[in-house]
Formats: sequence, structure tokens, C-alpha cells
Amino acid sequence: MSDQPGKRADLFRALAVMVEAPQPAMAPVAAALNLSRLPTAAEHTDLLFFQLHPYASVHLGPEGQLGGIARDRVAGFFRALDLAPPPEPDHLGVLLSAYAELVDLDEGTAQSRAKHARTVMLHEHLLSWVPGWCARAAELGSEPYRRWAQLLDEALAAEVMCLGLPPGLPAHLRYAPQLPDPRIDDPQTFLDGLLAPVRSGLVIARADLARIARKLELGLRIGERAYLLRALLAQDGQATMRALATEARRQLELIQRSDPSSRFRRHRLALTSTLLHELSTVGDGVPVDA
Repeated sequence: MSDQPGKRADLFRALAVMVEAPQPAMAPVAAALNLSRLPTAAEHTDLLFFQLHPYASVHLGPEGQLGGIARDRVAGFFRALDLAPPPEPDHLGVLLSAYAELVDLDEGTAQSRAKHARTVMLHEHLLSWVPGWCARAAELGSEPYRRWAQLLDEALAAEVMCLGLPPGLPAHLRYAPQLPDPRIDDPQTFLDGLLAPVRSGLVIARADLARIARKLELGLRIGERAYLLRALLAQDGQATMRALATEARRQLELIQRSDPSSRFRRHRLALTSTLLHELSTVGDGVPVDA
């Protein structure tokens, strides 16, 4: 990647465009990114609506859902820059476009306000969740999206090399509650926490649950992830817990970065894998009203 800020800004703008629903006008952008082709509308819908929601709040909020405190933190970042937060401030496309603007504003002076804002945004609102999201997009997406996710991950890594990072964890992660043990705490919160990446470390897509169902030869109906998870647990709690423990360990091994956010996620995944393994060996595998 070029060290010229203008070229870096253009790269992030191009990456942001590809988060949107594919249109013929986007073909030159796909070509500029050296994607094999423009993704189809069906591929876009499957990856970004059914498998991986491209919103920071889903991945950083303790509820694992749109909105909430995570979206409020992102909106607060825009307000700190004297900007009115957009309607969906935590959408990946919005974040990448805003980051491109900060790159443009940064004239390379270490003390500049733009450089500080750029570093904060990278640390707090991008690295805190996007690398993990990209890793799953590279697994679950079609070929153009796999390449796009790889480019985005590489672009963020290059930014770390360029800017460095402040010490400590992003606020999103610093205040994130852990995944509760359903043998001690509220079982419902445990189930919700499994599907909240900031609590469990796991980024679970519908495709993952379908794969587990096929492997365990369990029935699976169409529905939201929480519904699918309960259906699997109700049929074979122990086997489902073992499969999820294996998936947690697998996702842990995918993380190669050493930045604070990556270390945080590795730690959460290790704790989750251990807890799920323990739950798979006692009783019916899940002390939850599934």
C-alpha cells in the first residue's frame, strides 16, 4: 500500500463502497480493488444480511444487537469531531468513509487533530471488531467478498504500522461484561451472550449453526440465530456444546494479530471454549430452558 495519504484515503473509500448493495456503477470500484468481479445482489444479501451484520454495535454491544451503548459510543465520536452523527453511525461503510475523510485531513503532522482522531477511530471503532469480522467474511463470503475482506484487513494492518496504537483496550472492550456461567448466573443471559461477540469472542453466523446441525444430524428450521441455537440445544445439548467449544477454539487459532483488541478476543474465546467444554460434560450439556 502506498504511504501517500491521498491513496490510502481512496482505498478506504473504495472499500466502503463495496459494503453497499451492488450496482453496475460500482464495477469500476471493484476493478480498482482488483476484485475478480462485482458481487451479485444475492451474495451481498447472504453475507451482509443473513450471515454477518456489518454494524459495530452487533459486535461490540453486550446485547449483540443493533443499537445500544456501542452505537452511542460511535455516535459520541462523531460529536467529538463537531459532526452530527449519521443515522447509522456504526455501519461499516459509514465508518470506513469517515476514516477516509480523516486520512485526507491528516497532513502528516504527529500533533494534528486529524491524526489524533484518525488514531482514536482506528483503535476504538475499527480494530475493536473489524478484523474478526473480516476473518469470518473471508470464510463465508463469495470470492469477491473474500478478496475484499482480505484487502480491508490488510489496509487496517497497514494503518497500525503507520500510526501505532495507544496503550490499553478500546472502551468498547474495556467495559464489556464476560459470558456468564449458566450454572451460576441467568441462563437466558448465557444464551444471549454466546451470540454477542464482545462477550463470548465468538462470531457465530447462521451458516455455522447449519453446519453444526448437519454434522450432528439434528433438525434445523429457518429462523434467527437465537431460535436456531435453542433448537439445537433442545435436541442434543451436550453435542451442541461440544461443537460450539470446538468452534471457539477454531476461531481463536485464526487470530494472528497481537494488538490489544486481538489479545482481548483470544482471551474471551479461550474462556468460552473452556466453559462450553465443561457444560458439555455435565447433565444434559446445557442447564437452560431451551
